Amino acid sequence: MNTKLEEQLRNCQSLLPDQLSDIARSKLNETYQIIRETDNSIFPIQRKRDVSRTFNKWWVSTTAAAILGVTLLASGFVSPAMADALKQIPVLGQIYSLWGEKNGDPGLQQAEDFITNVNQSVTHGKVTMNIPTLLFDGTRILMNVTTPGNRLASEPNSPPSDANKGALDKFEVLYKGQPLNWGYEFMDGETASSLIVQVTSTTSINQTVQFPDQFDLTVNVTLKGYDVPFQFVLPVTKSTPVTVLTSEETKHHYNINLQNSKLEISPITTQLSVAYRTKPGQSIEEMLASIPSKYKGANGGIIALQYDIVDEHGVQLKPIGSHHISESYTILFEPFKTLPRTVTIKPYLVVSEGQAPAGVIGRWEDKNIVKEYIPELETVLSVQ
Repeated sequence: MNTKLEEQLRNCQSLLPDQLSDIARSKLNETYQIIRETDNSIFPIQRKRDVSRTFNKWWVSTTAAAILGVTLLASGFVSPAMADALKQIPVLGQIYSLWGEKNGDPGLQQAEDFITNVNQSVTHGKVTMNIPTLLFDGTRILMNVTTPGNRLASEPNSPPSDANKGALDKFEVLYKGQPLNWGYEFMDGETASSLIVQVTSTTSINQTVQFPDQFDLTVNVTLKGYDVPFQFVLPVTKSTPVTVLTSEETKHHYNINLQNSKLEISPITTQLSVAYRTKPGQSIEEMLASIPSKYKGANGGIIALQYDIVDEHGVQLKPIGSHHISESYTILFEPFKTLPRTVTIKPYLVVSEGQAPAGVIGRWEDKNIVKEYIPELETVLSVQ
């Protein structure tokens, strides 16, 4: 057992009051045991790329300690002394930072100041599901979901059975009744009782939603062996400042009518909204048919432009994750370190791509990519 973590756990235990309910004390003791058992093993983290053995163990210890913080919040007892003690253990805020490091998402590595406590719990049978925190920066939502003592991951290569009871079966996120696109990753190795979910502003039919500053989000989670979903209605509030730049200007090149209609800049994310405009009375199919093949995807069904975002000093932002391409869509980029004076949006075609080095899994920085920029389609936005 990690000596420092063990000492921190003992300090937290000593702060528990005598009047804590038997149920709450039982849950806390169960959580302490999970942390100790987890820390004595190094489990493979479910992720898209390999990490070092040391980082694996630190990840497991951190997320296990986060489960402790969730359990304390759910118990209804967090005294000032306990809160100070929890600050000494890498708890809830670190989950977001680790997601950021794991997914090449630097904005989330400084996200702790913008996390909102929602502290919601739903119990069915012997399983309690918690959504303790979320983060909304105006463009995307991240939330931590935990079920202490329950395994959310199905056993690999095994048929549905009682052995998988409690495993994640269906996850649904709704905004005004519309299903939103989402993705998740388990945050605590084989224990698999905690995950983080990222929700984007794109619906399941690839339409973009404009989130207001405050709204309710419905989350339905169905576990195997449970007929009734765990349902949450989460109050979501934008917790970061956002600079919004808009443009009505449409750029033209070889029948491509491009409008970079909006750029949203927060300390967590930079989001670009792209739209390809048809001529009056023209269908999307007719627009695509009029565009040279070099600007389209292999099947001719999309315009295959990609985008760089550059400030007045030539600082270029890296994209985050993937995005759906249609006649209008959004693209996520890392945040600017400081708010720029001007931003140039530079569309380009990929002429050739380099090969990932042997053994590399997941995202890697391709320094050999050859781009053909299209200056006729560039847009310059001024930050007031």
